[in-house]
Amino acid sequence: MRFSILHLSDLHRDLTDEIPNAWLIDSIERDIETLANEQSSVARPTLCVVSGDLVYGVRPNSPDADAELKRQNSQSLEFLVELADRLFCSNRDRVVIIPGNHDVAFNRVTSSSALVPLPSDKAAKADLVREYFSANTQLRWSWSDLAFYRIEDHDGYLQRFSYFRDLYEQFYQGSRIYPVAPDSQFDFFDFQVEKLSIVALNSCHNNDPWRRAGQINSTALANACRQLRSPSRAGWLLAATWHHNLVGGPSQDDYLDPEFLQLLIESGVSLGLHGHQHRSDWFDERYRLGPKARKLTIVSAATLCAGPTNLSPGTPRGYNVLEIDNEAWVGRLHQRQMVNLQFSMPAWGPGRFVDTNESFVDFELAPPVASRPAGLDMKLALEAADSYLGRGEWEKALAALSEYWSEPLARRMGLRALEELDDPGRTINMLDTPSDVAEAVILGSALLIAGDTISRKRFLESPFIARNTDASVTEIVEKLTLRMTR
Repeated sequence: MRFSILHLSDLHRDLTDEIPNAWLIDSIERDIETLANEQSSVARPTLCVVSGDLVYGVRPNSPDADAELKRQNSQSLEFLVELADRLFCSNRDRVVIIPGNHDVAFNRVTSSSALVPLPSDKAAKADLVREYFSANTQLRWSWSDLAFYRIEDHDGYLQRFSYFRDLYEQFYQGSRIYPVAPDSQFDFFDFQVEKLSIVALNSCHNNDPWRRAGQINSTALANACRQLRSPSRAGWLLAATWHHNLVGGPSQDDYLDPEFLQLLIESGVSLGLHGHQHRSDWFDERYRLGPKARKLTIVSAATLCAGPTNLSPGTPRGYNVLEIDNEAWVGRLHQRQMVNLQFSMPAWGPGRFVDTNESFVDFELAPPVASRPAGLDMKLALEAADSYLGRGEWEKALAALSEYWSEPLARRMGLRALEELDDPGRTINMLDTPSDVAEAVILGSALLIAGDTISRKRFLESPFIARNTDASVTEIVEKLTLRMTR
């Protein structure tokens, strides 16, 4: 199947010249239409990945830091809701969001830590330095204060994602939660139509403004990799998203160790999406832990809203549109960039990749590790429908069964949902021709209420009805016949 993904990242606004949400949404929507007109093969995106940095953040000693963080998160939430409403028919599960380093609340970090007095003893100083460089250290170094701080309130430190957590749970309206526990900070977004599964990872484990390196919690990664190998995802395109970039210069320390990519490749992931470096780019990472000829294609997005001082030299704001064909296992990455100089009202147009001198680049995707077993999709659909029926979610049950409506078990399950919905028109459209007594009674009753002459006649003349002698069916036939003679 061919489909497109909208890839946004680093939404943090320039606080001195903020982009209004209304303009930002309008400008993106117009540019997507422009891209489709320029290149007719580009389908309108059916989902979006937002790879972190939803807000800019504040200094901990800023006046009203809490109120300002709430304002920024509210602004970002409003943007994401409008994005889902305008581009994805209000389906918020079509928008994947993850945290970035700007989403870490510095005020929560400082309130959970205490200043560590520098000892005068040389040996004690050496011990402090060893502790600072140890794995999972609770020590932090502040260059602005030239002082050590120690995280003393661990539970309080975990609350540095509290603003992001609130935004996450409000955006998904309670259908998804963002756990406080680091080893549970990952989520899956499964797209049945596209045959795509995206695992959303948090690369800000142990990350804060005093400890800038990216990291993914090892337990969270292990659990995510295990779930990636679930039979329910066999044969699908597996993708992952995180925030931090994977390389940096000798004076940089705010990137992610790329070794975790090997574990993702081993688990069948073929596509990775990230942000942070404020630059649109791509490369392939090859599998190096064994003889498998597999790879992971990694795509980074530019920043959507950063101010001039947060842009890399010669690199404007931008975003990506990815075309995916998960039957031919190829993709095309389109780079879109800001083409005007009015930072509060950006306009977008084609970017340029240095390696192709074009606004797009083509790449091959590694196919799935395992093919999809025959009958698996129907089994999963029936299981999902059964779960929806148990919760009284009749519309969702019918949606899950729609692709398999010709199957007897699917029709029997759908019959219950139709009865509960009590929508005669819907029942007539879905059942059309009855295949058993229960369907005949429900369809006949619906035809008595909302059927027209043609549909009633078709029902009465159908072979199943014509030869059926069941008392309940006979009663429906008599009522319909009487209704048609009036």
